Amino acid sequence: MSKRERTGVIRSLTNLLSLAMLGGSLTACASSSLSLAPDGPDVPYKPATAAGGDETDASAPSKFTPTGARDFGLEPLPDLQFDTGPAGIDAGHVYSLAELIDLAQTSNPETRVAWEKARQAALAVGVVEAFYLPMMSATAIGGYQHTSGSNEVAGVLSNPGSGNAHGAVSGVALQWLLFDFGQRNAFREAAVNLSLASNLLFNGAHQKIIYDVSRTFYEYTSARQRVTIAEKTRQESARLLDAATEKFRNGVGTVVETAQARQLLAQADFNLVQARGAERDIYHALIVSIGVSPQARIRIADVSSRPLSSASMIPVDRLIAAAIARRADVQASYAAAKAAHAGIAAAQAEFMPKVFLSASGSYVSGGLNIASMPSLNLGALGSQSVPVSAGSSLSASNAAVLGGVSIPIYDGGVRDARLREAQSRNDAAEAALQRLQQNAASEIVTADDALRSSLAAYQAASVLVSASRTTEDAAFAAYKSGAGALPAAIEAEKALLAACLAQEQSHGTALIAAATLAFATGRLSSSDAVEAGRLR
Repeated sequence: MSKRERTGVIRSLTNLLSLAMLGGSLTACASSSLSLAPDGPDVPYKPATAAGGDETDASAPSKFTPTGARDFGLEPLPDLQFDTGPAGIDAGHVYSLAELIDLAQTSNPETRVAWEKARQAALAVGVVEAFYLPMMSATAIGGYQHTSGSNEVAGVLSNPGSGNAHGAVSGVALQWLLFDFGQRNAFREAAVNLSLASNLLFNGAHQKIIYDVSRTFYEYTSARQRVTIAEKTRQESARLLDAATEKFRNGVGTVVETAQARQLLAQADFNLVQARGAERDIYHALIVSIGVSPQARIRIADVSSRPLSSASMIPVDRLIAAAIARRADVQASYAAAKAAHAGIAAAQAEFMPKVFLSASGSYVSGGLNIASMPSLNLGALGSQSVPVSAGSSLSASNAAVLGGVSIPIYDGGVRDARLREAQSRNDAAEAALQRLQQNAASEIVTADDALRSSLAAYQAASVLVSASRTTEDAAFAAYKSGAGALPAAIEAEKALLAACLAQEQSHGTALIAAATLAFATGRLSSSDAVEAGRLR
């Protein structure tokens, strides 16, 4: 083996060893990314840096937990800021239901989510329509190459040389689908119907927000009314305790009567605390439905004295017939069913040939330069060198226009599977539309029954409140004068409390049921929600 051959073998082994080491290092780099995951299923994940940018020790226990305890808490992210909501809320203004609805429609993130989905669906229509136009593309490729080496013959003739080559290729291609047996039309019809469904659901999202704000608004009204009732009940209980204490001080009462009156007042205090807690809970639910920060402080108008009317009660069958075709979700489901049906036509077009037109043009340019220094070695006679160089350049252009037909023959059943899938999607969409119509009819019947029942209950409870108040006044006057007993006065007060709560509950239920019926029939707007007590 010559010295040149040995040198070549050593160089090859060195290159292989370098490649092996490089592959091993790349493998180590890939597996080292496991350090980004938690160390174990029971080991808390700790970021490499704390919120302030300081390095943290993942193995150190939290200062808020005992030593060795697993702390799965996280440090706050400085870039993640809490949105406090709109700054235009007037803390001194008393907001009506219509103003709250307007605030929700401009502040609730759900409206923006629905709007963006509608915009995405509209852009999808534009993407489909773009397939009617020709597709053009431009390509440019350039490069440079350098080579050097030498040839030796019998250790006598040596011919070192080098070469440089450079070139560029640029081209433009056009492809236009001329005819596809209606596949693009089917795709466009599906996209248009899906865009329509998104627009309808956008309106439906606003109706849902109106309903949520209306429902929680009336629930909050009922909660405040229950607080008022609890406060009045406490006043009556305190008045009864004062009477029992006075009679005991005058020697005509007993310790038992005083204890019973004090127990009644304690129960009234407990009921008042619970009523105020429920009022705060429902207030927070109202703030959430509006979509503003829970830290917001909003003064809410009181509509507890709104009169209810049962006039012009429309038969429920007429309500269902008019509402099914008006609800946003039903219309959106119908549009989705039409889009699914168009998908069948698109899948069927896959079995048909396609006619296309194609055009292309390209330009090629380049050059080649070769330089060599041949040397003839003659031993003691000396040597002679003659420089030799050569060069060439190339440029060419071409253009072509082609037309053709693409005919699908066999694809392993992919097209048939897609057709079956499209048919299944169509059947599912039709079944979903039918189910949605049934649910809508059920919601309308339920809301109508709730409204009728609550209106009737409110009328009966109003009569009961009037009678109970008369009884309570008489029982208290009789006990205070000595003609009646304390148990009778206590029972009369409890009966009045129950009657007032029943009246308040039926009033609030009627307002909510009216808003629910308007929402179920698909005609809930801001004005409808405000006039919920006089709907229909």
